[in-house]
Amino acid sequence: MKYNIKQLSVFLENRAGELSDFTHVLSKNNISIKSILLADSTDYGLVRTIVDNPEKAKTILEDEGFSVRFTDVFGVKIDDIVGSFDKVVTVLANEKINILYTYSFYESNTGIFIFSVEKNRLEDAINALLKANIEIVQAKHFYM
Repeated sequence: MKYNIKQLSVFLENRAGELSDFTHVLSKNNISIKSILLADSTDYGLVRTIVDNPEKAKTILEDEGFSVRFTDVFGVKIDDIVGSFDKVVTVLANEKINILYTYSFYESNTGIFIFSVEKNRLEDAINALLKANIEIVQAKHFYM
């Protein structure tokens, strides 16, 4: 579907320089990071990132020894107005769709929130938001 964004999930060792190694591989291969979230635990870090060429990035990272998997996510464009994020999560809650995680970035005065939901509910989430006149960002917004 035109709204499914391929997010890369990459496991990193929890050590100084590991994130730099990751970003250097992308940079030297002319891959642009559009959004990134780094979460850590005691032993490892998990990078969730959207790049302009996910297939190429996955192949290159795996060739460099990184553990990589794809997760389908979607992006919602939200104006910088109080209550706009609440509107989105309320629509999903009313449809009994569990949000696994979300993160955001801003372009001008508009936020784009990336959402991960249970795989079997992805299309339901997108359709419910479209029905509520909430703008879903097309995947091509991020890609070359």
